[in-house]
Amino acid sequence: MKQPIDKTELHTRLQHAEEELDTKRKEEAALKETYRRYKSAFLFAETLKQKAAGWKKDGISLAKAVPSYALGRRNIKKLYSTSYKQKDAINQLKPVKTYLYDLGFEERALSNLQDMLYQSNNKYLVKAAAWELGFWFANKLTPNSAEQAVIYLEIALEGEQNIDVRRRIIILLAEAYKILGQHAKGIQLIKEALKQAQHPDLLLALANLCRKQEDRLYWINEVLHAYQLEPLYINNEISGAYLYDQLDTHPIQIKEEQNEQPKITVIIPAYNSESGISVALRSLTKQTWTNLEIIVVDDCSPDHTAAVVKEWMQQDGRIKLLQTETNSGPYVARNIALQQATGEFVTINDADDWSHPQKIEIQARHLLENPSVIANTSEHARLTEDLYLYRRGMPGKYIFSNMSSIMFQRIPVLEKVGYWDAVRFAADSEFKKRLALTFGTEQVKDLPTGPLSFPMQSSGSLTGNSSFGYNGFLMGARKEYAEAHNRMHQQAKGIYFPYQQQKRPFAVPKPMLEKGARHQVDVAYIADFRQYDAEIGKEIKWLKENGFTVGLIQRGIYDLKQSKFIHHKVRDFVDGEQVCMLVYGEKAEAQLTIIKNPLIFQEKQRYVPELKTTAAKVIINKIPKKNNPEYNMRQCAMRLHRYLGQAAAWYPASIEIREQLIEEQSHSLRYYPVAASNWIEEEQAFRKMLKDNFVVPGKWKEGGHEDARG
Repeated sequence: MKQPIDKTELHTRLQHAEEELDTKRKEEAALKETYRRYKSAFLFAETLKQKAAGWKKDGISLAKAVPSYALGRRNIKKLYSTSYKQKDAINQLKPVKTYLYDLGFEERALSNLQDMLYQSNNKYLVKAAAWELGFWFANKLTPNSAEQAVIYLEIALEGEQNIDVRRRIIILLAEAYKILGQHAKGIQLIKEALKQAQHPDLLLALANLCRKQEDRLYWINEVLHAYQLEPLYINNEISGAYLYDQLDTHPIQIKEEQNEQPKITVIIPAYNSESGISVALRSLTKQTWTNLEIIVVDDCSPDHTAAVVKEWMQQDGRIKLLQTETNSGPYVARNIALQQATGEFVTINDADDWSHPQKIEIQARHLLENPSVIANTSEHARLTEDLYLYRRGMPGKYIFSNMSSIMFQRIPVLEKVGYWDAVRFAADSEFKKRLALTFGTEQVKDLPTGPLSFPMQSSGSLTGNSSFGYNGFLMGARKEYAEAHNRMHQQAKGIYFPYQQQKRPFAVPKPMLEKGARHQVDVAYIADFRQYDAEIGKEIKWLKENGFTVGLIQRGIYDLKQSKFIHHKVRDFVDGEQVCMLVYGEKAEAQLTIIKNPLIFQEKQRYVPELKTTAAKVIINKIPKKNNPEYNMRQCAMRLHRYLGQAAAWYPASIEIREQLIEEQSHSLRYYPVAASNWIEEEQAFRKMLKDNFVVPGKWKEGGHEDARG
């Protein structure tokens, strides 16, 4: 007689097996990383040998090609112009960069770049690939990645004559040396670069290499001096947990009386800013432009933000406090303040950002001296608590335009453009684009001011990986948001956004509207939506008409000739209600998931949402030849299983596909369960399939969301 199964013991064994599997995966990842480093070092040693052979080959090829250039069949610039060759190399890399950054094909794209680096005989392509690899690894800010970055950046630096390019490479190299504990080597590199050409970013790179805070402050002040800005000092009379909290300048002489200055409204959206709001308010009350209206909007903070602001209101009558009824995000908070603003100009200051006392005056005077300009921005440099600089994914520079510093003429903007989009993040760029579309690109200026703001970047978040954050490129929700609002801008007759939007002007991912929501849909499609599939389109249309909700997950094929944007016909289906895009960082749930092409699981892709599904169907529409490395069905099946956490049913698209499957892939059939029937595209069969899988419209209850913040 069989003993009954002990479910607790079974669960424990399963848990142990999963833990062991997870450990093995981590060990495998570590071994791969070690192998990658050794491979890079080895291939670097082989580079000169390969290049020598390549130069000989190039000489022969060039001799053969001369008649084509002479007859005008090929661009003569390719023969002589260094700048043309450099630009051509950069253009060749653009598709690879799209897959690496925006689409998350990290392993494949990095491998592609390494192939270009070590196998190409085009020295310009080699240097461009070395730069991209060095930049990628430098941004990881870890000792292992810094070792890799040094290898690639030294290749990129060798023989580089362009001063701007050299500077950016040197800054990243110095940063990598610092991470590796080689401060002296980094300092020497920066000082040699400064002998060739002075530049503020080099001075800030030097500040980053200094261990003493007074030395860091010295070099930061050298940058401010270059822009004719008052220097900083640490004011020990200001209480604060960090050096950043004590940033200050000595009093600056006011050039004109307050009643001679147009009023400027400064909007500060604040959430849980009890510890940082004083930094922002102190810096604003010390502005040389004194005619200010400072409106703080507390976005329903559970901490003592409002109490701290009220204390400041007793000290300075220019400060006002507004509060939201529910937590709604910074752009709703901005809109509340903008509706009540009375200033001729309006600008923004984030709740924990220190602004230089000359910031508002510099931007305001530019608008007054150029009345046709509708808006401008200033520059910033991000600082940690201990006054180290942070690039935020920028390519070898610390000073760059500050999107949230935008200052604009209030009345014409409210009349023609309206308010910010009421999403939770990323709306600065959309607002700025509407300004440019309405008033003209030349009337929205990014001023080369030097760092007029020093936003605080927590040192603990430098290597963090927020799904919805920005680190120099657009991915996930931000990429989808940018594509959606660009499409709206192209199509809309008017781009005025009212104070309260009764209906969204375009669909956005759910995380941009709701915090921590689990997105539940009836049917999810995983496909490469950069191409339009008429069958999927027909099914989505039918599902919409019959009350089903549909989630679309973009998962691409690695094809460098493919567009990086979602196809416009697919985008036209997306309404944000019945049909929506599911994005990286979301936790989604579906009754049924349909994958129309298993090839989309050939490569690892990072930027996809988490998905739980009751059932999954894979339609096999193309059969690879045996041992085809570009399409390995076993590998696709394994990646799909790992992604969903369960097996899917596989359906040949037709009898012909089934026959090809048996002929070409009999060796791999045991890795994925092939259904006895083929997939049929007719509506009745599709409807029956939904019924057989108990998929009913509106199964998920309204408001049945889980808070995923934890």
